[in-house]
Amino acid sequence: MSKSIKYITDISTQDKNALNNLNYQNLICDINFTDLLVKKPWGSEYLLFENEFCAIWVLNIKYMENTSMHCHPKKDTSLVCLDGDVSCNTLNESHKLNTLDGVSLNKKIFHQTQSISTEGSFILEIETPVNKFDLVRINDTYGRQGKEYESKENYSNKANLTLNLSNNTSTLINNTQIDLLNISNINQLNLYNNNSVITILSDSLYCGKIFKLKDIVENYISLNTLVLIISNH
Repeated sequence: MSKSIKYITDISTQDKNALNNLNYQNLICDINFTDLLVKKPWGSEYLLFENEFCAIWVLNIKYMENTSMHCHPKKDTSLVCLDGDVSCNTLNESHKLNTLDGVSLNKKIFHQTQSISTEGSFILEIETPVNKFDLVRINDTYGRQGKEYESKENYSNKANLTLNLSNNTSTLINNTQIDLLNISNINQLNLYNNNSVITILSDSLYCGKIFKLKDIVENYISLNTLVLIISNH
């Protein structure tokens, strides 16, 4: 089955009106989320990787549970389904994502993700730039609308959750492989299936955007570009 990536770039009138009608603060996150598991009413999430340009999170959503309908006023978001099936919804449309499907959303676009797999689902979330507290909830199944990101009593320490470039550059989530890779030769990408998903993590116009490996062009990637590759194991 062909895998797809959907790009949602236009902020709708509904998005603009919803954001304008909300009161929210421009908070700055000063928490180091490395190797912290954050409990959520729909499951849990943790920081997979972070640098000065973007932050990558893994969400584990329980069956038929969903994130809030929320947006990020100052950061773009890309979502990749790692395992299970999910429904990714905006205020105007809905997209079903299977493993290695993705959706990329510009800042200020409200979105919500629901697991529709009986065993739950894993989602990769890439946020550019970094600020976990850049969050506005318009509605929420669990009563968190208008509230900030989860507080510290929902955090627990767990070793080796977060990848780093020194000694921990890959992880496996069921049958999905996730690799941090510093490109020294473009031929390194030949090791991966064309249906793999790639995102650039270095300082670039394309940082945090998601592409199918078959669609990436060489001038997107220069030598010493840091990338994340998501592939079937």
